[in-house]
Amino acid sequence: MLALAACATLLQTGCHGPPAAARGVTAAPVPAPAAPDPAVQLSAAQVQSLRVEPVTVQEFSTELPVVGTVSLEEDPAIIQAESTLLSAQANLAVSHREWRRVQELGEANGIASRDIESARATELAAAAAARAALEALRALGVPDRQIESLERTGRFEPRSHPGSWVVLNVPESDSAHLARGQTVRVAVTALPGRWFTGVVSRVYAAVDPATHRLAARARIDDPQRQLRPGMLADVTIRYGRSVAGVAIPTTAAVRESDGTMIAWVTADRRHFVSRRLTLGREDGGRYQVLAGLAPGDLVVAEGGVFLSNLLQAAPDD
Repeated sequence: MLALAACATLLQTGCHGPPAAARGVTAAPVPAPAAPDPAVQLSAAQVQSLRVEPVTVQEFSTELPVVGTVSLEEDPAIIQAESTLLSAQANLAVSHREWRRVQELGEANGIASRDIESARATELAAAAAARAALEALRALGVPDRQIESLERTGRFEPRSHPGSWVVLNVPESDSAHLARGQTVRVAVTALPGRWFTGVVSRVYAAVDPATHRLAARARIDDPQRQLRPGMLADVTIRYGRSVAGVAIPTTAAVRESDGTMIAWVTADRRHFVSRRLTLGREDGGRYQVLAGLAPGDLVVAEGGVFLSNLLQAAPDD
């Protein structure tokens, strides 16, 4: 009879023994379902105040924002360095001819040995000065082609350019991305909403040890000379390959009070739901969306702030 009672107990409790609570084991809590995204329903008249468009895919360029300063037409340091090089090479030519003269005459023609040594020392000093002037120009980012032309002709290249110059200050950590020929966009506070385009024409060779920034110069298309020397400029350097990404207008992204970015999407143009976004690059007035939206989603391009305010103003149940 005891055996039959034990079997009956096993059948009642199951093959795996007593319940977890009876064994002193706490069961894992079941997670609560995720809260639905906030939604707003609009009337037909309210919808007319919004602009809705589909999420697209576009190419986003790789860009580097830096600070710059509108500069004079040419770097005074480069003009001075070029002048120093021409002067040093002229001195080298004169000292070399003098050394050759005294060497050919020699002591047999009454030239003292100390005069020969002096002429040789003068030539060596002139050669060292010319090399130093050459390296100074290279350190300022002057290309070898321009230096060779300067040495060959003895004249400065014409520097007239129908525009302006901007000196870029690139952080040392980003300096590897900088190269001649890259396109740039420039904006100044004195001309809000206006962008100027240009090209990096010179990259300096040395990083400033005090600021840990690398300087570069860019030619800017400014035929009306609206940019004035000394103006601070926001410069965007375009580098690297473009990448394809999900894109929305910058006006479609709404910043919430906690700093997160959202967009409002709809399926029927009457009911609108907010989506939290992870944004990437900005290019041409559009954000790259890394997470939160997919191509083809209908997004509120203008009027998202109105929907956010409407949601916050809605009475609580």
